[in-house]
Amino acid sequence: MYASLIRPLLFRLDPEQAHNLTIQTLAHAYCLMPRVNPHTKPTALMGLNLPNPVGLAAGLDKNGEAIDGLAALGFGFIEIGTVTPRPQEGNPQPRLFRAPEHRAIVNRMGFNNHGIDALIANVKRARYTGILGINIGKNASTPIERAADDYLICLEKAYEYASYITVNISSPNTQNLRSLQGGDELSRLLGSLKSKQAELAARVGRYVPLAVKIAPDLDEAQIA
Repeated sequence: MYASLIRPLLFRLDPEQAHNLTIQTLAHAYCLMPRVNPHTKPTALMGLNLPNPVGLAAGLDKNGEAIDGLAALGFGFIEIGTVTPRPQEGNPQPRLFRAPEHRAIVNRMGFNNHGIDALIANVKRARYTGILGINIGKNASTPIERAADDYLICLEKAYEYASYITVNISSPNTQNLRSLQGGDELSRLLGSLKSKQAELAARVGRYVPLAVKIAPDLDEAQIA
């Protein structure tokens, strides 16, 4: 059905329109979807027990609008976001491009999202009880020297509702964001986040691990 009907329909739409339609369909029609059994290869990761190791990366459901629909597809974990403290529009359109010959898309969205408060409201409404990651970033309008403030706001608001939290410092679509991957900058950022994590763990009574999303094109020296 997908190849013969759904895909041709979606490909008649602008890529971003097709994306938004898919998210809204998953958000509102998930109760009609057949459930996929996710318990195929239990896997331990960061102290979390995943029903299988195939998870959904952040970027598809930036606002946590379709968590239950995505859960019906059988993912071992779902990561939503990237979310920022305040809502932002992201980059000007067009900003999502198909590359059919590679079965791929090019994403230049720029952290468009409804803000951390809207995302948390969606998480509260969802019925999903599996492993949920929340991917956090900084607003484009926040000076890079104050980036830690944005990450700390998101960390504090997301902590209680996340199975793990991903700190996104890899996007090429937010000016100067990748400068946070440098040694001193990264040490300062992670020092602040780890301190807040310890405070929140004591307050909430649960340790929520942090992951760091780095750019895929770093060489070995940069990674070290």
